[in-house]
Amino acid sequence: MTDLAGLFGFADRVVLVTGGGRGIGRAVCELFVAAGARVAVCDIDGAAAEAVASALPGAAAYACDVSDESVVVATYNAVMRDFGRLDALVHVAAVFPKRDFLSMTAAQWDALQAVNTRGTFLVMREAIRAMKAGGRGGAIVNVASTSGERASITNNANYGASKAAVINLTRSMAIETAEDGIRINAVLPGGVATEGAKAANEQMKADGLVLGGPMTGPGRMPLGRLAEPREIATACLFLASDGASYITGASLPVDGGFLVS
Repeated sequence: MTDLAGLFGFADRVVLVTGGGRGIGRAVCELFVAAGARVAVCDIDGAAAEAVASALPGAAAYACDVSDESVVVATYNAVMRDFGRLDALVHVAAVFPKRDFLSMTAAQWDALQAVNTRGTFLVMREAIRAMKAGGRGGAIVNVASTSGERASITNNANYGASKAAVINLTRSMAIETAEDGIRINAVLPGGVATEGAKAANEQMKADGLVLGGPMTGPGRMPLGRLAEPREIATACLFLASDGASYITGASLPVDGGFLVS
């Protein structure tokens, strides 16, 4: 019989989750702990990370701004000191303020790219270094977006560009780390019902911006609803698990059918 616990379980494995303090990241932390993992809950909001970690057996919290190189390096050093190994990274941390392209400043563009693009580079680099040093291989799952593959909504060009970069980093490094037994994949959510998405919509309204574009059109969400954070987390668990042992460089849409509509 197939050992499902062996395929999809994470007993004795250490998983680092960025953006773990709320939304998709929190759901990822909860699901991986349920699967047996010890989880390093990382978030720019240290109190939020601590709140999640304190409710999960074997978890520990770390305040981490993924855009700050010295902080990212220090965080990984702390995780390795506390846990002694790293088996998987699930990179969720991102920002997504909606901006009108023509009125967007270079500083606003740079602020988003610092988190979403440079942050992805930094956390991937340190994860790969730790996994190579451990000699056991590992798995990285980047939470990208359907916006990285196709324009989805209006006033979202800066975010879409950053997530296109995340997808390309995923594919590029999947090639370069395969010989070390490190698999790197991406999950592409569409709309997800999170606190952050609600805040972004409220910010758009406050700025006088209108939500439009392909994703808002009739029939463009075949399953007819937004995703729940746990539905994104389950895709992350699959791609990080031994059940996905022959998958690397993939981008898995979890979008209710948007990309095929």
